[in-house]
Amino acid sequence: MNTPDLLTWGLRLAGLGQLFVAAITFWLRRIVDWNADLAKLRPLNRCIVHTYGFYIQAINAVFGLICLLQPRELLAKTPLAADVTLLIAVYWLVRLTLGFIYYDTHEITTQRALYRLGEYFFECLFAAQVVALLAAFAYNVGWIID
Repeated sequence: MNTPDLLTWGLRLAGLGQLFVAAITFWLRRIVDWNADLAKLRPLNRCIVHTYGFYIQAINAVFGLICLLQPRELLAKTPLAADVTLLIAVYWLVRLTLGFIYYDTHEITTQRALYRLGEYFFECLFAAQVVALLAAFAYNVGWIID
């Protein structure tokens, strides 16, 4: 398998991962009892949090669709392809980093072993997406050759 084909499959798998994250978010909100916590906020603040949550979910889905359906265009070795792959890689790198240094998941992950495994799964998924997209970026800028 040549480099572009390998990178294409990496992007497709990253796209599926991003779509999975967007889809599973509804279930994750129930696990963390999101609505009960948001009910404590004033109406405007609750709307703002919902809006940001839906923006993030939509961005995850759109990035997923782009990676899944347009992997060849993301490997076109153009400045736009490099920019988009770097943007998506940085997006997931920030999410991965925040998961390690900012999110306190102890309250949830101690409830069930499955939740702890889920946390590890998501960290690995985010890391794999970062690797796939950084590899595509490196290919676009000529750091990886055919």
